[in-house]
Amino acid sequence: MVFIFHVVNSGLGTFAPLSTPTGFFLTSASEYGVELFFCISGYVIAGTLRRARNPLVFIEDRAIRVFPVLWASILVIVAAGLTTRTHGFEGETWGRLLMEVPVNLLALPGLLPIDNIHPAAWSLSYEMAFYLFCAVCWDMCRRFGSRTYWLIVPVAAVLLAHYPRGALLLAGMLVAEEWPRTGALLRVARHPLPLLVLFLLCWRTIQSLSAPEHIIATTVVEWAGDWRLPLALVGFVAAALGFHGIVAGHGVLGTLLRSRPLHYLGTISYSFYLWHPVVMSGVKTFLLRAGVLQASGMWAQALFLIIALPPSLVASHASQRVLERRFAAWMRRRLHHTPPLQPPLAPIPHMESA
Repeated sequence: MVFIFHVVNSGLGTFAPLSTPTGFFLTSASEYGVELFFCISGYVIAGTLRRARNPLVFIEDRAIRVFPVLWASILVIVAAGLTTRTHGFEGETWGRLLMEVPVNLLALPGLLPIDNIHPAAWSLSYEMAFYLFCAVCWDMCRRFGSRTYWLIVPVAAVLLAHYPRGALLLAGMLVAEEWPRTGALLRVARHPLPLLVLFLLCWRTIQSLSAPEHIIATTVVEWAGDWRLPLALVGFVAAALGFHGIVAGHGVLGTLLRSRPLHYLGTISYSFYLWHPVVMSGVKTFLLRAGVLQASGMWAQALFLIIALPPSLVASHASQRVLERRFAAWMRRRLHHTPPLQPPLAPIPHMESA
């Protein structure tokens, strides 16, 4: 969905129905597929925390999971930008790069108001903050027991208020903790596709109400003054129930996601998320300079999608094999520990009976 959003947001010619305000509103809602990625992270982390030996090992595993692909993609972007002097690198100086690159390698832009070299990496700032928060909470609970909840809950509330797009991490954790368990909500969760469409439309409407400011720069405090807060609550519940239905394998969407092609895309999804903007940028630049897209008229977006997708998949496949598997395995051997197993999104027993 994020790939489709980058095609839709490319500024290229497209078919008349898609170029209308309504058409763009609907197709650009695919931007919020990132939040569904957060759902997966929250779901996986709930189990990973239980299996990790201690908070430090947990953070090590998360760093090994996130940083290699991020670093490689950022360094490629910097090298290409300096070589071509395009895409924001026209007036870039070495002094500024020496300040920007390290903070980007640490995934700080996103939570912090720092220029982001990688356009898709803002979400990794949310991810890493979430991992660190989980590790700190774990350590505090081990040391001081349940008394720490009086500190943890208010801090979590403040973070969610300032970074509302990260709320879907909580949705994934709720599903991992087997919410909901009974009643009408379970029956609603049997239809994940319309629920996820409802979530996307809610989030897209919040963006429209926030314009000209981007949703990522807004807070729940601002949302409380209009329809954005009710829409956010509906969207959050819809996303959580829809994700519950996916985990349980319900509906057409649950069946589709269990197919081998979609399992493969799931395997390379992290690398695909970080590499496809880089590949798309190169493909678009080449096609524009060759005059292909200008000559394509209303077919330009469709052509861009068809041409950019295969190399994006190839780059992601190579990245997953080399960086996510081989390099990560080497790093873990160096640190003398094995990672907690990451289970597939299999049905939870109570869901099957439900």
